[in-house]
Amino acid sequence: MRLRDLVLALVIALMVFVVLTNPAINELVTTGIEGIINYVFSNATGVPTLITTAISGPCSFQGLVNINLTGGESLFIEVMNGSYVYLLTNSQLRGWGGGPEAPGNYTWSSVVPGIYVVNPGPGNYSLLVCGNTGITYRVLNYTAMGVAAYYGPNYGNITTNAVLGVFNITNAYVENSTGLTAQGFSLQLNAYVVVKYGSNYSIHWVQDALVVVGGQYWFQGEMDVTNYIGSSKNLIYEGGECMLGCLETPMSGLLVITVNSTDYGVVINFGYALLQLGNETFSPRIIWFTHGLIPIPNATAYIITSPVRGPYDWPMDTEFVIGGPGNGGGVTFRDLNAYLSLYYWNGTSWAPYPITYTFGISTGEYAVNVHALPIGPASVELTTGGNNYQQLNN
Repeated sequence: MRLRDLVLALVIALMVFVVLTNPAINELVTTGIEGIINYVFSNATGVPTLITTAISGPCSFQGLVNINLTGGESLFIEVMNGSYVYLLTNSQLRGWGGGPEAPGNYTWSSVVPGIYVVNPGPGNYSLLVCGNTGITYRVLNYTAMGVAAYYGPNYGNITTNAVLGVFNITNAYVENSTGLTAQGFSLQLNAYVVVKYGSNYSIHWVQDALVVVGGQYWFQGEMDVTNYIGSSKNLIYEGGECMLGCLETPMSGLLVITVNSTDYGVVINFGYALLQLGNETFSPRIIWFTHGLIPIPNATAYIITSPVRGPYDWPMDTEFVIGGPGNGGGVTFRDLNAYLSLYYWNGTSWAPYPITYTFGISTGEYAVNVHALPIGPASVELTTGGNNYQQLNN
């Protein structure tokens, strides 16, 4: 299926979804169909290059950490408000001397809040943070790959009651995988849910996943990493022929998570729709295969995308990514071609996340030999090749 055909099928599926959840806004979504298609196909952007500019800042209060990067590794850095961040080689560190003024020579630096992926090459480095030292950093070796949003415009939050991932897997040949006994991979829609009640709040991580293992597939919902909610797993053979639950490509469809508050608690809805499986195409229909309940009645609940650290000490990102089949495992692809797009409901229509990256950090699973090519706002094509950790658009 061509990408344009997939988007057309997606729009039809979104219409069905809106009718099921809120018939009153069906007309608004219907009138926006042409705009959605035009937006996806006319706003493809190139990958921006990080520009290093000279900055200065108070280094009387500072943090310093040693970092070793080997071949193929990158450095994830979240720069906070009030932080002056520098990446220094050993010689640059010695030349600075540790005084209160900013270093005059450095490999990379930023004072602008945001998520950065730095690729200085193999070697030993020192990460120097002046002022606000509350930054987050991580050496990226392998992570889940796809589309991930960490914040909205101006380094702010994005809140919504629904997120959606659209996929079209035309080919996926696994060379090896870990995490489960049989070979496989997972396609994960991961998000954070905030529940406010009185002066208190709680934050929960949720996952809607397509799991492919040993030639079989199913959809699975989890919450807070270890809390299994339920799945659609159901394998049916008739006359030796697989009638349900066996993987065929191309496979296209969508994963969706919605949140709503009721008088008996906050309900997390996990759904999917299949648009194509092998040579068969299907009428778009959202199947809500499981539901999670947070028993706090009449609370305020929403999905959040935020640079603020969540319960696992990482930014509360929203992800649509490919990784290992489960249990923190990884997958290496010998061949792969897939399209992924990530959307959120902005109150009147589905919108692509405005600032996205090729990797997700809110899952234990990871992928190897997966390269993400930007094809539009919050959209990528995944192929085999070296993992590339970068910003997709801004």
